[in-house]
Amino acid sequence: MRMTSPKPARSRSPSALFGVLTVIGLFAWVEFRLNSSSSRSNQGKLLTIPSTSTTTIPSPTIECKEKPNSAVSSVIKETTQRDFLEISKKTGTDKVAAYGQLDGCLKEPEKCLIPGCEREVCRPWGHFYDTMYNRWLGQYSTDDAERIQFLEIGYYTGMGFDAFSEFLPNAELHSIEVSCQITAIRNKNYESLRASNRLHCGSSNDYEFLHETWTTHMKRSDAPPLKVVVDDASHQAHHMAASLFFWIPRIEPGGMLVVEDIQPIKIANEFRTHILPQVMKDLHWCGDPALKDTRCFPTIQPFIAAVHCEMHICVFERNSEPSIEPDKESSITPKDAFDNAQKCLFGPHD
Repeated sequence: MRMTSPKPARSRSPSALFGVLTVIGLFAWVEFRLNSSSSRSNQGKLLTIPSTSTTTIPSPTIECKEKPNSAVSSVIKETTQRDFLEISKKTGTDKVAAYGQLDGCLKEPEKCLIPGCEREVCRPWGHFYDTMYNRWLGQYSTDDAERIQFLEIGYYTGMGFDAFSEFLPNAELHSIEVSCQITAIRNKNYESLRASNRLHCGSSNDYEFLHETWTTHMKRSDAPPLKVVVDDASHQAHHMAASLFFWIPRIEPGGMLVVEDIQPIKIANEFRTHILPQVMKDLHWCGDPALKDTRCFPTIQPFIAAVHCEMHICVFERNSEPSIEPDKESSITPKDAFDNAQKCLFGPHD
């Protein structure tokens, strides 16, 4: 049997290999140049590279200028909060009037409302309430905000109500005024507000009137939840307290009662020195039998989560307890609310 050795592998000469590599390199170079040229001057066109089989390569699309995203723009517009300061300047409400009065008051004391105040920001007429309203009501000031019910106590000439109407675009707004025929009637919207049962004429210190207004015109089956009540009425301490005890249990969870004009002036001062400290004490009440302590205001303590204050204005924040409809006795200011303050705060406790 004849034995044969395997044939050696056929080798290519260096010149042949060089030729093959040259051809491959040439095609790569042509493709690179064509793509580069396309990126600069032929965007969006299809390039055909000559070869034994035709290959079509789409060139990349490069945007030279970013286009605005209409969907994003819409979301931003819908969720942008309004500015209470700018709106209030237009309506003329005293809620932000101090900004325009302060400089002139400091330069010419005779222009001040109370020129003798050591604290300069207390001297001019008006207030600086925009920071509180932007912070606490800002969530309701967007175009896509939750629909809520809002009550202002103290319509007067309607400048504050007009500001809230623009600031809260989706809210169902109500207001109470004791002197409709003297002050409220001056507002151009008076007749329409009365006709639509949005402006209620009566005393915010009268339980029967409040109960009738609430149950007939506000607590309707088709009404949005009552989330905000603002007391800006007589500035009398007893009337402020009446708002606190009537409305806190009726405001929905997560809502708030705002009390303005908690000032160190004769008619309002006792709310600051007698009522507010007792509410603050009750916030920290636990009912530990080992500690002789009592709640000052047991009818409203179960509903208050916190109290937030700036100068002359406080927000009483509702907790998560469901709203209730208390009876008359539980809806009015306790008889000893002012007189019992010192004992409830400092003891002795029974």
